[in-house]
Amino acid sequence: MFFEYYLYYLYYTFLGFPFIIRIAVFSIAIFILFFIIALFSLVSTGRKYKKKEKLKKNLNEKYGDKIKEILTSKTLYSFSDIDEELKCNVKDLKDIEKSIITNIILQVQNKENPVNRSNYLNVIDYFEIRNYWEKQIKSSRVAERMRALRKLDDLDMEAPGSIVNALTYNRNQYVRKRARCTYMYFSKNDPYKFLDNNFDKTFNDADRIKIHSVLERRTREGLPAFGQWIENSENVKFQCFLIDEIKLFDQKQSAPYLMGVLKKNDNQLKKHTIDALGDLKYQEVEDTLIEEYPLQSRTIQREIVDTIKELDTHKALPFLKNAYQSAHDSETEIIILRAIYNYGNEGKHLFYSLKEDATGFSRLIFEHVSNPLIK
Repeated sequence: MFFEYYLYYLYYTFLGFPFIIRIAVFSIAIFILFFIIALFSLVSTGRKYKKKEKLKKNLNEKYGDKIKEILTSKTLYSFSDIDEELKCNVKDLKDIEKSIITNIILQVQNKENPVNRSNYLNVIDYFEIRNYWEKQIKSSRVAERMRALRKLDDLDMEAPGSIVNALTYNRNQYVRKRARCTYMYFSKNDPYKFLDNNFDKTFNDADRIKIHSVLERRTREGLPAFGQWIENSENVKFQCFLIDEIKLFDQKQSAPYLMGVLKKNDNQLKKHTIDALGDLKYQEVEDTLIEEYPLQSRTIQREIVDTIKELDTHKALPFLKNAYQSAHDSETEIIILRAIYNYGNEGKHLFYSLKEDATGFSRLIFEHVSNPLIK
């Protein structure tokens, strides 16, 4: 009755306050509640962090040097040898401990490259690291799935095919794309099937980096010709990515196919294609580029000039001379003159011949090209 009396008293006193005062009191009460919750959360997070750091330090002191010694040793360590060296009761290891040990192994792998592959695999199996991360892939939390796929990828461990296959069509785009990269790296049965359809409907620059990394790791097995997927794609970004990969992996057999891509009207696609053909040294494209030059935008014209310089057929000086004389802006003039200057001895002769007729600012451009230190 005593508490009930004072509760009613406070309630009716509160109702007697002006409306603005009631709003202020209510807001302050809510703020204090959130502050207390945030304070407890901060303290709890701090304690967890300190506990985790202490655990990291202890595990590193206990196993770090020994793991490094095993991984870098030329002697083959069996399970019994590893157990005798590490003396770990693996069955009692908690999930957080297995996660920390994973990072210790990866640190040694990254710093001490190459490591003894047989010992590396035995250490991973000894700590049951593979099983732990495979279980995490089945987690209902998206962040845990992503983390597990990334860790297995870093460890160079193949994830269970059935689980990865299911995740390649996951609703979450980040899980889906990570799973597709994992599938592309490990699958022996049609690993490039997702390149048939733009890899993913949300293909972006981050995907370019991931896919390129996977392709680099598969080079020892041989890579397919990337041109086959350009025609099937409607995504210009993805098409440009494939063209860049043709250039980076020096797929000269795809150069004739890229000639057909040049006929497309998209400037971005043309720019990447011309750049790739230059790097591939596909000299057959030179006549086409010279013919198309007057009809193209300035950006494409500059790309054509750079590519013709790269092709270095020793036949394009008349074209470069005409291009310079018809240029209407100083930036284009600089690009053309730089191409002429670097076009062998004949190019330098033409460069200094043109310089004799130049005056004022035009002459300063010649000075800048031959001596880039001049602004």
